[in-house]
Amino acid sequence: MDTARTRHASDFLPEAIRSLPLVELPVSGATGYCIQDDQKQVVFFAFDEGVSFPDHSHCEQRGLVISGEMTIEIEGQTNLYQAGELYVVPDGVRHRASFSKPTILIDMSDAPNRYSVYR
Repeated sequence: MDTARTRHASDFLPEAIRSLPLVELPVSGATGYCIQDDQKQVVFFAFDEGVSFPDHSHCEQRGLVISGEMTIEIEGQTNLYQAGELYVVPDGVRHRASFSKPTILIDMSDAPNRYSVYR
């Protein structure tokens, strides 16, 4: 594939979202744009095809898949979430996630500093 023509999932987000501060993420191929206040953090995520997050845990997170699909394994149970579906990862539960196609989702947590923000 011609790399000049390769599009990333974040290319599909509107400029108003892409102008938000970025969050630091531990994997490549994932981009997050953040809105936060002193109580919550909302992140618009864009994941390229093939991205996966290893086992990890954190505060409860809730979200909505806008496009694409996400597979989450929580405590040995694997679920596929597609466009229009809501997901919840309970507080402190180990889980992993993977993305088999470019995916956009909105994710929220009650931890205003869940992700470090830059830009």
